Amino acid sequence: MWRLGKVNTMRKSNEMALDSVIYARIRDARISGVDRQIALNAYRNAEQLVDLFAWIKEKVAAFGNSFLKPSLKH
Repeated sequence: MWRLGKVNTMRKSNEMALDSVIYARIRDARISGVDRQIALNAYRNAEQLVDLFAWIKEKVAAFGNSFLKPSLKH
């Protein structure tokens, strides 16, 4: 949903290392199929939220540079 270029590329590069461990732990947990699906959905929602925060941070940083005044004190 909010996955955008740079954030998505960084995430994909780490996907094999981190996601495989987390997905393996969810898969190996002794829980029902319904609870497993809830855990997977919660993890995916958390990933999207982190991607959104990273995207907002980048946009605010880029937007903030246009309003910085040059300092007269140097």
